Amino acid sequence: MALIMASTLGCGTIVGLTAAPAAAAAGAPTDLKTAGQACATVQPGPYLSPARLNDAQAVVLRGTFDRTGAGPHLEADFQVWDVADPEHPQQWLRTVGEQSNEVYVQLEDEAKQLDGVTYAWRVRVLDGAAASAWSDTCHFTVDRSGGPAPTVTSAEYPAGSWDNASGAIGVPGVFALAPVSADTVSYRYRFYSGELSEGTVEGTVNAEGLGGPATVRWSPRAAGHHSLTVHAIDRAGNSSESAYHEFYVKETRPSVFSAAYQDLTPDLDYNVGVPGAFEFTATVAGTASFAWRIDEGGPSGTVPADAAGKATVMIAPTRGGWQTLYVHSVTRDGTAHADRAYRFIVDNGPTLTGDTRGSVVIGSSLTFRLAPRMPNVEAYVYWAEYSSLEQRPIEKITVPARPDGTADLTWTATETGVAGLRIQSRSADGTLSHPRWQPISVDGAAPTVTRTGGTDLGTPATFTARSRMADVVDYVATLHYDEASSQVVKPAADGTATFSFTPTRSGYKAVTVIARNAAGVQTESDGVTWTVTDGPRVASTDFPATGSGHLAPGTFSFTPRMPGSTSYQWWVSNGSAAGSGTVAAEADGSAAVTWTPPAADRYVLSVRSFTADRTASMVTTYGFTVEGPPTVSNFKATGGVGSATLSWTLPSITDLDQVIVRSATGPTAPSSPTAGTAVYGGTGSSVTATGLMPGTTYTFAVWVKDSSGKLSAAPSLTLVGSTTTIAASATSLAHGSAVTVSGAAVRADTGAGVANAPMRLYGRRKGTSQWTLITTSTTDSSGEVSYSHKPSWGLDYKWQYRGSTADLGSESSFTTVWVKTTVTATLSKTSVPLGGSVTLSGSVSPAHPGKTVRLERYVDGSWSTVNSTELSWTGAYSFTIQPSAKGTHDYRVHMPPDIDHLASYSDTHSFEVH
Repeated sequence: MALIMASTLGCGTIVGLTAAPAAAAAGAPTDLKTAGQACATVQPGPYLSPARLNDAQAVVLRGTFDRTGAGPHLEADFQVWDVADPEHPQQWLRTVGEQSNEVYVQLEDEAKQLDGVTYAWRVRVLDGAAASAWSDTCHFTVDRSGGPAPTVTSAEYPAGSWDNASGAIGVPGVFALAPVSADTVSYRYRFYSGELSEGTVEGTVNAEGLGGPATVRWSPRAAGHHSLTVHAIDRAGNSSESAYHEFYVKETRPSVFSAAYQDLTPDLDYNVGVPGAFEFTATVAGTASFAWRIDEGGPSGTVPADAAGKATVMIAPTRGGWQTLYVHSVTRDGTAHADRAYRFIVDNGPTLTGDTRGSVVIGSSLTFRLAPRMPNVEAYVYWAEYSSLEQRPIEKITVPARPDGTADLTWTATETGVAGLRIQSRSADGTLSHPRWQPISVDGAAPTVTRTGGTDLGTPATFTARSRMADVVDYVATLHYDEASSQVVKPAADGTATFSFTPTRSGYKAVTVIARNAAGVQTESDGVTWTVTDGPRVASTDFPATGSGHLAPGTFSFTPRMPGSTSYQWWVSNGSAAGSGTVAAEADGSAAVTWTPPAADRYVLSVRSFTADRTASMVTTYGFTVEGPPTVSNFKATGGVGSATLSWTLPSITDLDQVIVRSATGPTAPSSPTAGTAVYGGTGSSVTATGLMPGTTYTFAVWVKDSSGKLSAAPSLTLVGSTTTIAASATSLAHGSAVTVSGAAVRADTGAGVANAPMRLYGRRKGTSQWTLITTSTTDSSGEVSYSHKPSWGLDYKWQYRGSTADLGSESSFTTVWVKTTVTATLSKTSVPLGGSVTLSGSVSPAHPGKTVRLERYVDGSWSTVNSTELSWTGAYSFTIQPSAKGTHDYRVHMPPDIDHLASYSDTHSFEVH
């Protein structure tokens, strides 16, 4: 069997990884490739940048093997290791295809392919419990970064600004490129010119050895701003950061100006053979003269410069059309500097008179009188140009000239889209003038079409068409873009055409019309669209489509357009459902329904009819208005804690019965004056809604009812519920210390913090029921607030969000912070003879006049009370101690807890008895 297998498989450290590579054993994979490169059996191998290798951005390892006699289920066992840490190889197992003789793996785990690390790898083939010999060992080095930018310097073109421009057009410069990285192999550069932005020069230059410098030689073709961008390329092909060298090239080209032969708009007073003044101004000091020439064999010459470096020369062009004047300065030392190219036009095109406004109706003509502006004109050549992007062949037409060189050109508008005409003179020897441009505007004269009738299915629609085109011989009318329906209609004496169509199906319809003249020229098309409906007709005297109805029951009558209608389905809406139903038709197909509007508003009734087999007609919509008393104005609300204050301005009516205010939980307003929860009914202009649940959103609506029982529309507004949180930085602290009490105001609907919310912090002394305002504050942009406070006694804290015109207020739960009294103690002596006495005195803060403090002694591992006394009105105390035995004595003072303070102790004080 060609695939020779070892008898056992093992895992863990590979024996011999640190040894020099040996030739592969028989049966081992061969033809090893690392990222497509041949196996490198010595370090460091090829430098690879995974991001540049493939879409997976991974190093690919592969090889081949002879699978003769092998089983169908093979695996490739790749081992990859850091050459500096061969004891911890990576194992990459990949299935080998049943018909494949290739082992392959993509190292896609970036954490296992670290930048700057050299790796070794080898592979074997696993067939069940057997394995082939290992392949040769190959190497590669991962290089993911191109490193910092190289440096760029140039003696000829140093970095700078316009004020210190250097060199000149055509003056070569040397740019020195120096690396920062030691593995640079080449440099990629790009020269940019502000004047010749399309003339960018790009290239690559090899480094002078690995990590070496390079030079680039370059000559500018323009003056002014330039830049050189350079990237260093390393062995893995990575690009460094950009080096940007900005410099300016000195201007040595003279400036050129000519009022006679301008570079944009031609002056028709100047022509071939007519001299015009050209002014040259040097930009180089010491300019002695200017050399000039016109391209394509035109005239040339030199002219001396005056003391100011200026000269004026009269030049008579020898041909028409666009041409370029090249001018350069010659300094006193004989140096010829770079050319200035001045492009100008010599307009020898014909003059045009006649219909030069260029506006024409399709089918009509424009006439131009052409006169030559060049000698020996025997004809004129013209062609049309089009405004569309479509490329159309140019069709040139020749018009013979009269003996005096003039001609008449008559152009007939046969289509729209023509932007204008180009017209040239042609001399007897075939010379063509510069083309004259004549703009054209063609009116497509699309017919105007009007319609009467034809809305009801089966009834004729009559149309009248008229076009601005002269001498119309017929109109072609088409129904709904169907050529089979087309009618050809002759115009009447006034030029109009009248025709009709009778639609046989309901729905959207269109009629398009074109006009034609005797030459077959046709106008653009236009027409009308309309809807042919079989939906029922709707009428109502109680709720007219014009005017308004009242807040009272009323009737709608339906009559059919669709033959055989036996019933109707209807529904009314004012943005939300306001009633619906079905009604059977009478024997004549008509029906009537009665409906009561819920409030004054704008409504739409929709109705369709059905036949006995449930064929439905189109839907007819009928809009109408129901009036009631005017609404209140200035409806406002301010949220509080568990309440909301509502106010409004009453309408100016004399028959006010009452204002009705209702509420509903959530963002949707009560739908009627009986929906939701009653808040108010009366003739006042404000109310406070109480008993509102914390953290709940409420929406309020207000109706005005007049003495006749009519209701207005109902403006509404919503107050979003909120919740308030609280937290303290400590649960207990010593008297005189500070606690940070933080909180947040949060919208109940979204959970977002309420920014700039007015907040109040309240405190309640332990043992009391009265809450006292500590401070007011405002939340930050996240809805959070905090306050640092020094409590004198144990306090319950709570934050209160007072609410706003958008939110209901809320209160947090309370959190308790206990305060320990502070006990100070001072010993009068630290040593006393047996029989003597010591005084231990101090104070308790805050003062607790009349309260008892205890003197405690530490004996046999525990504290015990040996005396007590009452505090003075200032909180002071004093104990006299007369020890009865020699030795060290330890004492402290204990202040017991009370209703608003925790227990506290003084420091321990010791003295010696001798």
